[in-house]
This record gives sequence, C-alpha cells and structure tokens, in this order.
Amino acid sequence: MVRINREIKAILEARRDRAIADLDQRKAEVWARIPELAVLDQKITLEGIHHARMVIHGDSGVADAEALARRIADLKQEKENFLLSNGYPADFLEPRFTCRICRDTGLITEQDSLETQPCVCYRQLYLEKLYQVSNILDDGMTGFQHFDESLYDDKPDKKRYGSDISPRDQIIAIRDRCLSLIENFTDPGQTNLYFYGAVGTGKTFMAKSTGLELLKRGYTVLYLSAPVLFDVIRRARFSPDDSELDATYRDLVETQLLILDDLGTEPASDARYAEFMTLLEARKTRASHHTARTIISSNLDLKQIYQVYNERIASRILGEFETIKFFGDDIRILKKFG
Repeated sequence: MVRINREIKAILEARRDRAIADLDQRKAEVWARIPELAVLDQKITLEGIHHARMVIHGDSGVADAEALARRIADLKQEKENFLLSNGYPADFLEPRFTCRICRDTGLITEQDSLETQPCVCYRQLYLEKLYQVSNILDDGMTGFQHFDESLYDDKPDKKRYGSDISPRDQIIAIRDRCLSLIENFTDPGQTNLYFYGAVGTGKTFMAKSTGLELLKRGYTVLYLSAPVLFDVIRRARFSPDDSELDATYRDLVETQLLILDDLGTEPASDARYAEFMTLLEARKTRASHHTARTIISSNLDLKQIYQVYNERIASRILGEFETIKFFGDDIRILKKFG
C-alpha cells in the first residue's frame, strides 16, 4: 500500500535524523574535552575520501589502495585508544542507529548479487503497519488457534439446518476451505468467498482469522463493515481533492484481501448499487494482473441477495464468489451462557 511505504520511509528518516543529531551532540562533548580527537576525525574523513576516489577512478594500484586502507585503520585504532584512555567506550563516536544491519535505511545489499533487499526491520515495520490499517487486531480471540469445533452441534438435523451434515462437520469444512485459500492465496484459480448464514454462526470469525493469517505472511488485508465501506466510497467520490480519502479508496481496490462484513446492514440508497458494482469491477480488473481476493459475509441468503440488491450485483456475487453457508446455534450466546 502506498501510504504504508510512505509512512515507513518517514519513520526510517526520523530514526536516521535522531541518530545523526545524537552523534553530533556526543562529538561536541568529546571534542571539547579532547581536541586531538577532532583532528583525528578530520584526518580519517579526508583519508576516507581519498580512498574512495582511488577505488572509483583507479588512480593507483592495489598495493597503494591497501596501504591507504591500513592508514585509515591505524587512525581509527588511535581514535579508539584516545576514547578508552579518557573513559569513553571505543564506539562512542559511532552513530547509534535503531537497526545496525541497515543503518536505518531499510535496505541491505546482497554481497553476491549486489541487489538491494528490504531489511528485516523494514519488514517488521511493514507488518506492524499492515495490522494497523487492516482493522484486524490479534486480540487473543481471533485466529484459527481459537477455533473450537465443540461449540457446534455434531448431529445432523435437515429440518432445522437445511443440510444433511451436522453444523460441526460444516464448520470444519469451512475452516479447511479458509486454510486452503491461505496456502494457495496467489494461485490465479482461487475464488472469492461469500459467507452467509444466521447471526453468530462464525462468519466474521472465519473471515477475520483468514485475514489475520494472511497478515502474518505479509499480505495486505483490509477489513471493513458494510456501513463503513459505503461511507468511505461515498466520501471518496464526493471529495476528489482529499488525497487521504483517495488513497483509502485506492487501498480498497488494491489490497490483496478485502473483507466486507455484514453486507446488507448499510443504509439503503440508490447510489450504493453503482458504488458497490464499481468496486467489484475494479477489483476484478485488478485480479487479472495481481492478487486481489474478496471475502464477503452477510446474513442474506442467496435468494435475499436478489431481493435487497439489483440483479447485476446479485449475479456478480453468485457468479464470481464461492458461496458458503454457515448454520448452527448462535456461538456468541453459547460462549456467554455455556
């Protein structure tokens, strides 16, 4: 996501600025006490510039370059000795970057190929930002490790549930389908998912748990309730000059997994049909060249979708989404009252 990369760049720049400002303060302190160190630092800097020019322009042979490198090493050792003899650590005049690996640049260079790769600190920041913008938090209740199949009835009841299998067998099959999506997320053959069923049967839990696992693997995920989603789309449409809203709408289109929860609970309006259709079409176009999956959860069954939305949207959902029915008792009530 564009905003995430921009924010991480700002964080790394701030870290470097703090490290340099801290180093300048320590230099001023030490140079005031030990003037010889200022002279040594200047010599090291000049010799370093000389050495760099020799390497770049090939002004001398290998022996001369090695001799200059040894002089620089000797000067640095002399500098360390001065610091130690005056009660300072040997590395007191080295910048103290948050990440010693990349020196707060966010990038490391592979020694063999000389290609740059994101540093582990960059990947960590990216993951943290993903959690923040996704609206999915690892709250100790979301995630497949908290899945409890025993909460679902293990006895089939076709009259009650409209299925020949038990709610437990069904929810296990749904869990396995979600895990399959995670493992094969970038496979072009993967489909979007439409979860539907009664309140409290686990739709939001399964959708969020899928998103949380994909977040841990570094994919971009956005979770929004239907009322929030349509509000974002509406504000983005009528505020074209608002760059933040524009970026938010772009994220809706470009995020690798979009989770839309509680479809059908948004305020009714004629505009929502066109807005929703535009978003679905944009994500379909995106999916033709990039990974862009969508999970929708709703209390609306397949027949009700046609009643609440126009035929184009209903056909799009039924034609381009794998429909998965949730059934059973209200898990929230079971958890609360046993």
